[in-house]
Amino acid sequence: MRNHSQLSLLFFRRAQIIARAKSCVFLLVVLLVAAAAQPRTVQASSDFYLLYRQWQAYDWPEDVPSATEVTRAQRGLGWGRRGAVGDFGVDYDYQPLRIRTGEPAHNGHLHRLTFGGQWQYRLYRVEVRAGFAGTSNMFKDQTFHSDVLNGRMAMFRAVDEGSPLSLGVGGDHRFGSFRWLPRMRWEHVNANGHWLMDLPVILRWQSPDDRWELRLERVGDRWATLDKAREVESALYLREWRAELTYRISSGNALWPAVVLGLGASVDTRVRYRDLDAGTLDLRLGDALLGSIRLDW
Repeated sequence: MRNHSQLSLLFFRRAQIIARAKSCVFLLVVLLVAAAAQPRTVQASSDFYLLYRQWQAYDWPEDVPSATEVTRAQRGLGWGRRGAVGDFGVDYDYQPLRIRTGEPAHNGHLHRLTFGGQWQYRLYRVEVRAGFAGTSNMFKDQTFHSDVLNGRMAMFRAVDEGSPLSLGVGGDHRFGSFRWLPRMRWEHVNANGHWLMDLPVILRWQSPDDRWELRLERVGDRWATLDKAREVESALYLREWRAELTYRISSGNALWPAVVLGLGASVDTRVRYRDLDAGTLDLRLGDALLGSIRLDW
């Protein structure tokens, strides 16, 4: 009887994953069709990038004799296409978050692949991203659970025709568990640069020549996790406030990429995950400096 119940639960979970995967695939197809439907005259602008970002090590937040510092890095790549009414892109990043204290129900190797973009139609603006995020053992052993499917969405309406101010709502994991929050978006271009304010998630300024960029943003997401024995299914939530100043030291050409260097800091970095001994932990890792290098083709 017990085996029968476990088998029924397994089939139910797989059915949930398949249903969510179908929804995700349908959404990606819609995004691809929308990108392909743009006029040929606005499909000429596309780019590819490589990214490396390294954080200063975090001190373990508690005074534990066996605790060691938490190290973190990020490697990413992606492709994007920009048009007159919007853009579409594919992004992948690998982020090792090395927590060596206690018995984490994850291996710290976080992979994320997302598809999506943003589109403008008259007074309306839609931003959508969907994809997969999980630990390396989940993809290696092909043992998935429903938290591996991930996404974010925001919808805005301009106050009136030609107004730089839009109001809307957005849903994502930036502040922890998925939640919908009201959003206010203001965008303006003048002689001093390109200004964007999308509260409560980002403030950004770009210089008129696109050499300098300063951004303060809320960053956060969820990764599906498995323990070493592949028996405990859970999720890891990582979120922070991130400030970064970047400078494009080279504009690049047909053969060589543009080089962008960045320096910044992560503030109030928090991680929530399951520990096999201690249960669910929600820890403030603290603040850390970071540096980055990006190559744009």
